[in-house]
Amino acid sequence: MKSRKLTLYSLVTALYLVLSLGFAEFSFGPLQFRLAELLNLLAFYNPGFILPITLGVALSNFFSPFGLVDVVVGSLHTYLSLKAMTYVKKDWLAALFPALFAFIIGGEIVMVSQVKLSFIVITLQIMTSELVLGLISVLIYRSDFMQRLIKEYLRT
Repeated sequence: MKSRKLTLYSLVTALYLVLSLGFAEFSFGPLQFRLAELLNLLAFYNPGFILPITLGVALSNFFSPFGLVDVVVGSLHTYLSLKAMTYVKKDWLAALFPALFAFIIGGEIVMVSQVKLSFIVITLQIMTSELVLGLISVLIYRSDFMQRLIKEYLRT
């Protein structure tokens, strides 16, 4: 792997971690709005970002109240969502996959939570968060600035 690519991938992993931990009160738990999820759409533009973002999720989830289970399950959710993005041609469609796979996180939270929670309610909360962030990311990534950045630096 070229050093430029490795540096870029490392920066994305670190950025995911910083955004998750910097806004930790919103990043973990049954009701979450993880700003780092705005990075997910990078995988649509370049599948090489699947592993760096998944690694960012894994590292972030070490700080989750759900512990090691969240490291494994959260990473699985991210990997499957981002991998699915690579099979579609429209950015807005790609942005839906983390929301569509929200049942994975919903199931995890219901199973490991100390209190009785509704799978449907938790899944819908996670799905809504992922959907909102996904659609915001489409708007961001479609901006002229981001399109130039993607063209010059992110299509490695």
